[in-house]
Amino acid sequence: MKVGRVLIVTKRSAYETYTVDRNAPRFAALLARRDPLVRGVVASHEEHYRTLEAVRKALEGAGVGVDRIDRGTPFDERLYDLVVVVGGDGTFISAAHHVRAVPMLGVNSAPKDSVGFFCGATRATVDRMLARLLRDDLPATTFQRLRAEVDGEAMPEPALNDVLYAHESQGAMARYSLCVGGRREEQRSSGVWIGPPAGSRAAIGSAGGRRLPLEAHRFQFVVREPYLQRGHACRLRKGILGPDDSLEIQTRFAHARIFVDGPHVSRPIPFGAAVRVRLGDHPLCVLGFRDPDAPRGAIREARSPSPRRRRGAGRPHGTTRRRGTR
Repeated sequence: MKVGRVLIVTKRSAYETYTVDRNAPRFAALLARRDPLVRGVVASHEEHYRTLEAVRKALEGAGVGVDRIDRGTPFDERLYDLVVVVGGDGTFISAAHHVRAVPMLGVNSAPKDSVGFFCGATRATVDRMLARLLRDDLPATTFQRLRAEVDGEAMPEPALNDVLYAHESQGAMARYSLCVGGRREEQRSSGVWIGPPAGSRAAIGSAGGRRLPLEAHRFQFVVREPYLQRGHACRLRKGILGPDDSLEIQTRFAHARIFVDGPHVSRPIPFGAAVRVRLGDHPLCVLGFRDPDAPRGAIREARSPSPRRRRGAGRPHGTTRRRGTR
């Protein structure tokens, strides 16, 4: 795989967040007395920066141009052949909101403390991962994502994990009309989870959703804690939808909100507005992904996609799916 320029997206460690960004005196006091509540924070911070330095050296040693930004900073993917995320799943998903065609590689910067489902590399493996990538020998996995629309206007961020429709205050009840497959039902509940296959390993799975094959062209919904009124059964509690299906929610209360992949991306939904969710048009190509459900030591035979060329350098690449599905 020919890689000319790479963007590194890195997280801010918990240590930086609480001591520098927020200047939290209570956190500083806990650190000063080595309280068990913050045990490991400094070690995790140091491990993160050791990993970041290892990634930078590996890329520059291979003659690759490198730019670096912090999580949450917008970027233009067309300037790069590859996006490398150094952090955990939160940083990976945040960066993926800006990616439509360029492949991504996740590096879990502190595996003892950081969840890295989408991160196929660590500091110990990043050198050989990059070597495999450059010789076009790194597996590529294609993840479907969701497109959420509010009154026909699409939210710009594709959902890799989930979309949550709920009251803006999570302790309050949501009132809405749910329409799936031509069936419509008035409901009251704590909200509705909607998730693609990757999300079936996350919140929607914990809420009772079904575990889907990771590269399946399907998505699912789960109603959160439905309010069961006497004489009114809640029949549309969960379901799996196909590539041509959509789910629609008609809002019947004030202060509704839709959340995309957690709390950082959200939008208020006015009374009467319609939310429509379906599979999106931009699946995500993830390099070096290891399915935790696969047999230990199993290796998928697949090749990395050709990089997306920068604007003006030729046609964009097409992503490559791995052979077969789990």
